[in-house]
Amino acid sequence: MSDKFPPRECKDIFMVIDAFSSAIGTYALTGYYSRFSDLDREKQSAACLAWRFSKISKIRSIYILFSTVAIGATYNMTGSPHQLAIKCTGIDPVRSSPKYRPTIERDRYKMMTQEELVHPDLKFDAIIIGSGAGGGVCAAELAQAGMSVLVIEKGKYYHESEFSLDIQTSLASMYEQKAPFLSRNGTVAFFAGSTFGGGTAINFGASLKTQHFVREEWANKGLTHFTSTKFSDDLEKVYQALGAETSGIKHCGGNQVLIDGCKKLGYDVRDIPQNTGGRPHECGWCYAGCKDGVKNSTANSWLRTAEKHGARFVDNTKVNRVIITDGKVVGVECQLNESKKMIHISASRVIVSSGTLNSPGILIRSGLKNKNIGRHLRVHCAVGVNGVFDDRQINSNDGSIMTAMTNVFENVNGDHYGPKLEGFHSDPGTFAVGIPWLSTREHKEVMLRQRQTSSILVMIRDKNSKGRVGYDETGKIDITFKLSNHDRLSIVQGIEGAVMVLCAAGAREIHTGLLGLKPFVFGPEETVEVNNPRFKEWIKDIRANGFPDNGGGVVSAHQMGTCRMGVSPKTSVTRPTGEVWGVDNLYVCDASLFPTSSGVNPMVTCQAIALHVADSIIKSSK
Repeated sequence: MSDKFPPRECKDIFMVIDAFSSAIGTYALTGYYSRFSDLDREKQSAACLAWRFSKISKIRSIYILFSTVAIGATYNMTGSPHQLAIKCTGIDPVRSSPKYRPTIERDRYKMMTQEELVHPDLKFDAIIIGSGAGGGVCAAELAQAGMSVLVIEKGKYYHESEFSLDIQTSLASMYEQKAPFLSRNGTVAFFAGSTFGGGTAINFGASLKTQHFVREEWANKGLTHFTSTKFSDDLEKVYQALGAETSGIKHCGGNQVLIDGCKKLGYDVRDIPQNTGGRPHECGWCYAGCKDGVKNSTANSWLRTAEKHGARFVDNTKVNRVIITDGKVVGVECQLNESKKMIHISASRVIVSSGTLNSPGILIRSGLKNKNIGRHLRVHCAVGVNGVFDDRQINSNDGSIMTAMTNVFENVNGDHYGPKLEGFHSDPGTFAVGIPWLSTREHKEVMLRQRQTSSILVMIRDKNSKGRVGYDETGKIDITFKLSNHDRLSIVQGIEGAVMVLCAAGAREIHTGLLGLKPFVFGPEETVEVNNPRFKEWIKDIRANGFPDNGGGVVSAHQMGTCRMGVSPKTSVTRPTGEVWGVDNLYVCDASLFPTSSGVNPMVTCQAIALHVADSIIKSSK
């Protein structure tokens, strides 16, 4: 629980657990005058279900927190009876073999040792904190420009041959705070990479360019670079470096369902470019690392270029702060291999590329007082909608993860902040959490049909939800996030679209993930048809039910905006160049720079912005 919840949430949860040990406390929370452990299973279940609709938001959150953690942990337990029952073990049956060799096997990166790092004459032109989409690109560009570069990564470096492709192990070793971890009140469950290559090492490989309306929105905020031909050229340069193509795509069952349903409804549907150089990549486990070495993460692309031009690397090293003297960067203070001993490394420039959730913490610990640091958190909120088929084996963990999408709803409200639908498949734990727990038996009956179930991801570009990243006294991430009415409606609109697509594709049973709404099941004599009167009435119920203000079932793998760039320190953290206001030679270079949410998987946008930041650094050094 301490891995999953912010400290204040843990305290509240423990208070609830303590209350269950007395009859009075149990009565206050359930209406039964008895210790919770003395109630029979039926009464315990009824009490838990009643929390879903409590007038007290904290009690509603307790239901979300308990069910999310318990269900997710149960089904992500490798080799558990639950995984065996649903015939999905949470580990790649082929690539997990000790004898399996990567399709493309590269030399290991060499990491610097402590002895090398404490040398008194050691100094770099640039230290880059983080090796993900921003840091990797910046390292390549600065090294090619002739600068001496050190990349410091908080997470561990894994060679392709070392990826376990065991979801339980990977979540604990390659993700921030052993993902998923929750915001306060359980509103959103967060996934973020914490390994060499950052999020690019464990993402789905979706490679989408920044859309024109987002570029225009950012330019209208004074950031005119985003409508320049240079930014267009940088987006194309990123595509070339990543080998972003659609030519090698082979759609898995789940993505094909999205395509089939959209085509029957007349919806535009398109392939999502993959960063695989056109190679087929039918691996459903890439969020545990690409063992084939086909996915062009920064470790397989930009960082190789940086290495070729002399860049150095160190992993398992946490930067505590940037050392600033007289308003100018002079180096960093860090801990190597989680030791308590601090070491100082000198540098003329420091580029903070630690991601939206960690970059604010480095700036705060470095003494910066800009009120915008950590604020303006933007996330892509995502929920899964699931359709169960009678005669179609989806086999959701077989094949490429995310290869198809539709933008048909993205401008449903006229502001380009509507939902997108993407095909995907997920690990057993994530799938299980997406099925609301209404009873033990009912939940297990759905899980037993997982291989006949197709998931559609509803992803919204949040417009005006309120989010902020903070930290407790130990440095642990503490996120507050409250969904706005606009964004809750956007989620509901996406759910409505997803159930239409699943129905058109032939699903006989559809689960929305909404706590107050029963799944729709076509009767044995009914034809699966979107114009079925009962089905049309049920869709009206989706809108009437709405999405709860405290979320639940929402995940986010895309976080942005907490060190956003702008034209004034009153509203932003950095200049349009990425240089932090008030400190010379201190830059930010990751998705925390985004002025608003990008609306598409942010990797390509982040890398194109990194090219711009790197250019700015190179020009300033001449």
